[in-house]
Amino acid sequence: MEKQYLLINGEIITVNERDQIAEAVAVKGNKIIAAGSNKTILQLKEDNSEIIDLKGKTLIPGLIDSHLHISMYGTNSLSISCKSESIKSIDDLLREIKAKVSKTPQGEWIRAWGYNEQTIADKRFPTREELDAITTEHPIMITRTCGHISVVNSQALQIAKFDRNTPDPDGGKFDRNADGELTGLLLENAHMKMFSIASFSEEELTNAHKVASEHFAEKGITSIHDATGYGLDNLRSLQADSKNGVIKQRVYAMVGALNDAQEVVKHMVEAGIYTGLGDDKFRIGPVKLFLDGSSSGPTVWTREGYTSDSNNYGIHYFSQEEVDELFIPAHEKGWQITAHAQGDAAIDMLLKTIEKANELHPRENTRHRIEHAGIATPDLIERMRKQNVVPIPNPAFLFEYGDGYVKNYGERANSMYPMGDYQQAEIPAAIASDCPVTDFNPMRGIHAAMTRKSNSGQVIGEDKTVSLHQAIRMYTLNGAYASFEENMKGSIETGKLADLVLLDRSILNADIDEIPDVQVEWTMIDGDIVYRNSKVGVQA
Repeated sequence: MEKQYLLINGEIITVNERDQIAEAVAVKGNKIIAAGSNKTILQLKEDNSEIIDLKGKTLIPGLIDSHLHISMYGTNSLSISCKSESIKSIDDLLREIKAKVSKTPQGEWIRAWGYNEQTIADKRFPTREELDAITTEHPIMITRTCGHISVVNSQALQIAKFDRNTPDPDGGKFDRNADGELTGLLLENAHMKMFSIASFSEEELTNAHKVASEHFAEKGITSIHDATGYGLDNLRSLQADSKNGVIKQRVYAMVGALNDAQEVVKHMVEAGIYTGLGDDKFRIGPVKLFLDGSSSGPTVWTREGYTSDSNNYGIHYFSQEEVDELFIPAHEKGWQITAHAQGDAAIDMLLKTIEKANELHPRENTRHRIEHAGIATPDLIERMRKQNVVPIPNPAFLFEYGDGYVKNYGERANSMYPMGDYQQAEIPAAIASDCPVTDFNPMRGIHAAMTRKSNSGQVIGEDKTVSLHQAIRMYTLNGAYASFEENMKGSIETGKLADLVLLDRSILNADIDEIPDVQVEWTMIDGDIVYRNSKVGVQA
């Protein structure tokens, strides 16, 4: 007999068409069978029903992070975190690396992540020489917080066969000293190539997925749109770990790679499959490219020079012709297409391809996406609306990196991740964290969408904010829409999957600046409670 839960006395944010607030909801098996008043739901009681008193706390649909990197986050959790409170200077980091080396077999990689030269006390990257002084027997890789830049030691360069004679790759750069020697600092595609070489074993990936899935469940994330990391092998491991239950969340898997994404895209388009293959636990998503760099690097591709350096327009990976050649056939064969496009020049490039594809090969309901869509000016938003494009913005970036955006992009920072503009244009933008680039806690993203405050308190583009209800919709139903799954999840309505999250208080009555502190009491996926907060959890 299927398990039935009757959840009563709650503040249930349904995210239905009318944004109704219900008192109670009934779940049977893995589906929601009703939502409404306590009286209506209690009438559904069966012999095996379990009644849970929500005590006035908020129940919301399962949260959907529409762009993150589960493998990268999980493997980072097994590495040194430069975001740790214990690392405030390069000396602190070098001390941590030295300790890790002492416990790591010779020849194995030493990795650190989350480095930010703008906030570290020294205001610079570690040097190749500083890393070599610790070890030349282990390859070392320190990845910047944006995931687009790294610094490595001589052993890593040797493994990769990178030296002074290695040319800069398209869309990337090897930093060199006055004598032409590599300094160990790798930018964009140079970093991506090294990142693919510093790969992980299947066992390491499975352990990483387990850790990441548990952490995501703690924050109420029930579905993820994985934005790729390590290519087709990674895609296979994601599918396997989803099937065997290591990954609890539902997965919508983008198809690409951090390195040589164009080859992966070509291969998959020629393979004959297309977006949508799979089931409600694991589904193939769009093909994906990188068009430009990092918003905090800063290496995004802009139409006008940076405010901080008028001669700098950032880095772009492909020409318009190359993007057209890859994506128009993909569109024709049924794929959803998307790309990392942060700067306004990169967004413009992707929209040109989408416009050509839709004109040459008209298709209904394509929902092509733009990952991040950083500097989204009004002219670009209008083109997104006309082409039924779904942008995937990252408002939490404004909190962590917003002060740098103002410095580097000036007034353009006000148009970055403009949730209010999307809402006004009736564009179903879906919020994402881009974890591990920033905190994956959806409450941080919701608060940032509502306030647009940087961590210094600076408000960036005050007129681009949204309401709490709108932000929750962008983290739930809009995320489901971005993966063509809005009829099965994303709201608390009869017949939808029982992916639910109970918060530790009434979020509608919380002060706006309390929102980042809101905790999850429990997370339900497919009718099963997969996480309980032992500190505040209700007894079911």
